[in-house]
Amino acid sequence: MILYTNCNVYERPDIKAILCNKGKIIQLLPSGNINSGKRIDLKGGWVYPGFIDSHMHLTGLGWSLESVDLVGTTSKLDALKKIKEEIKNTPKGTWVLGRGWDQNDWSKSEYPKATDLDLISMDHPMIFRRIDGHAAWTNTLAMKLANISENTVDVNGGIIIRDDIGYPTGIFIDNALDLIESQIPEKTEQDIYRQIIKAQTMLNKFGITSIHDAGTSKKEIKILKKMIKNEELSLRVYTMLNNNPKDYDSFLESGPEIENPFIKVQSIKIYLDGALGSRGAALLEPYSDSPSENGLLIIKPSEHKSLVKKFSKSGFQVNTHGIGDRAIRIILDNYEEVANTKIRNRIEHSQIVHPDDVPRFKELNVIPAMQSTHCTSDMPWVEERIGLERMHEAYPWKSFIKLNIPVPGGSDAPIESPNPIEGIYASVTRKDKNGLPEKGWYSEQKMTLKEAIKSYTEWGAYASYEEKIKGKIKENFYADFTVLDQELKSTNLEMILDARVLFTILNGKIVYQSNEQ
Repeated sequence: MILYTNCNVYERPDIKAILCNKGKIIQLLPSGNINSGKRIDLKGGWVYPGFIDSHMHLTGLGWSLESVDLVGTTSKLDALKKIKEEIKNTPKGTWVLGRGWDQNDWSKSEYPKATDLDLISMDHPMIFRRIDGHAAWTNTLAMKLANISENTVDVNGGIIIRDDIGYPTGIFIDNALDLIESQIPEKTEQDIYRQIIKAQTMLNKFGITSIHDAGTSKKEIKILKKMIKNEELSLRVYTMLNNNPKDYDSFLESGPEIENPFIKVQSIKIYLDGALGSRGAALLEPYSDSPSENGLLIIKPSEHKSLVKKFSKSGFQVNTHGIGDRAIRIILDNYEEVANTKIRNRIEHSQIVHPDDVPRFKELNVIPAMQSTHCTSDMPWVEERIGLERMHEAYPWKSFIKLNIPVPGGSDAPIESPNPIEGIYASVTRKDKNGLPEKGWYSEQKMTLKEAIKSYTEWGAYASYEEKIKGKIKENFYADFTVLDQELKSTNLEMILDARVLFTILNGKIVYQSNEQ
């Protein structure tokens, strides 16, 4: 038994103590004046259900913490300076990896080139993923190792950016990334373990107790299970298996795994289109800033339909990456034709949605898994991409909520910060961290504070079929909670970003405690 005392509980002003046993909440009490086992003082903190990130990349986050970080660079020169500093002590021949650049944030908004990286080093193969993960910038040595030349043919579902005479410039989009990344040495189990440890340490610090991992390999599941056995995992992980037969075949044969409270294997992730920033999101009409393009499909609609049918028949939730309105319509059409609507299939991101398709999510029992900080990161250039006449389609959280469609929140980390406080703030204000724009960006789509908190708690639990055991501070639910130093108030939304995590409690045990109390 553990009694957590001296606390304030979200939406329960009558409760000041929480009694936990064997990983669950046993009693909610008006005071801590009872005989119990261990007693822990929560320092007057505000207890919220443990935050759930419903779309992120666990080992990707860990990898980002040990690679070259180009997030926030303001120019190509700024990015090159960072890379040059990072490789000073890197042995020749070693691959240099990184992520986070965004040409839309640079003073000159254009793609960089391999020749830019060549000026730094001709001795290190380099590849740096764009912030959305759907494009990469490489140097000439990396292309040479991958046998890339002007004779390299384009790949289905991918783009090789070329110069005026047809030679690859060093930018590869979506499926074309495989041409380069297939040359990078494969991660070892020790690499994966180390990256999970790094990632979960950060996530616990942000008050996160559960994640939905958007692309999990069989090898990663093996390591996660080993960590559970050794009591090293401080997160609950809802996996989305990679769309790769070597990762999902054995699970399709045996069926979903739902018994372990720390890991669920019952969904599969499919990519249909690319990202908006690299013009890979599949749109019904051409891009406003590039009328010859309307995005790309990573796989054919017929292949997607076949996969949906196969996975659905085996009892697995199908979670399809869909950003553009054309991709989303194809996904909904295929779900309608061949999916089991009782399975709560999902569309990951759901960023640009045609108004005719919003009610179809309700009709087909489809969950839009959305990331609010994508909206506030993208808003400076979205109108340029899709034009003013389509802006009513962009990031339509409230349109879904008005139809009683749950919108689970997440970060897509490492693409965005995994801090749920930032996600909640973006959801209720549609502003960046500097408070801009003053009235919020297309503010009619803002969530209420209660809805935003649900997106990181109840709705995340619903999206993983755990709403009867997780996502609320309630008796017989998991003893997973996040303790903040202040109440999140709708009367002062600007103060949300000032909130700090005092404790993160998973399964009744403290997995993070702030030193600043």
